[in-house]
Amino acid sequence: MDQQPDNSKMKEYIAEQWLPSQSVLGESPLYRASDDTFFFSDIKNRVVHTVPLSQGWAERHTVQLHEPITRLHVVAGRTDVLAVQTKLGFALLDPAKGTLERIADVHYAEDATLDEKVRMNDGGIDARNRWWAGTMALDEESSLGRLWCLRDRGVHDASPDTLRSSAVPNGPVWSPDDRIMYACDTTRGRVYQYDYDIDTGEVGSERLFVQLEDGGMPDGLAVDVEGCLWVAANSQGKLIRFSPGGVPMATCSVPGAKMCSCPAFGSSDMKTLFITSIAADCSTGNVYRVRVDIEGIERHSYRHI
Repeated sequence: MDQQPDNSKMKEYIAEQWLPSQSVLGESPLYRASDDTFFFSDIKNRVVHTVPLSQGWAERHTVQLHEPITRLHVVAGRTDVLAVQTKLGFALLDPAKGTLERIADVHYAEDATLDEKVRMNDGGIDARNRWWAGTMALDEESSLGRLWCLRDRGVHDASPDTLRSSAVPNGPVWSPDDRIMYACDTTRGRVYQYDYDIDTGEVGSERLFVQLEDGGMPDGLAVDVEGCLWVAANSQGKLIRFSPGGVPMATCSVPGAKMCSCPAFGSSDMKTLFITSIAADCSTGNVYRVRVDIEGIERHSYRHI
């Protein structure tokens, strides 16, 4: 579905460096509106950072964990915990103390030895509190990727066929009307679009949404109020904004962060994009931000029952 852009109409943004985190594997930027706080993780260093938006990096609080934290989510009605994905599970994290409360774990039923060859990666929560999370191959080559769904405290493998052969899936995120789900096959450079039944949580027909060019690897995703998808083009140092029809509408270069990993909307008007990065291949591993002209959609919070 990838279409050629009209470059004369392409909006171009440039992100600025914001937090000098030098993360080995910076991921999962998250803005919590209730207390104007920003969070992100460094998966390799097994840390989670809490940054008051009004005070910045000097007033950060960092917790060291015994296992990697790969994705962060707001918990509805609470500021004492975050919903997080651990190496192979779902949990609540106290970001002040660094303590974890387990909710559920995932296991490869067909071969228990595969559990040692994978870890959790990206994830998202839909409008009905279903928590979707992907696992990826540690070698980033083997076709071990899966997409799991936690609902009613039970976890099941809900992988679409296109992601079951993936080494590194990313996403999912949803369209503003919850009828479309997006997810990436990162190492193959593909973003897929799926019909989604919000009432049942069933994933329907799938189709290629975009194929990034010149070796671009789609990583983290964010959605704006016009239903456009912002894709972190890892290895290319930029974000690309695609229309719901797959047409490139805008780009945002991230100077110094060739390995930009994930965007997230935040700030009081939801017009700031926060962007994490990876300290590799002449990339800083710092956090960047940019003001854009369109509001982003707030990610769904997890309702812990």
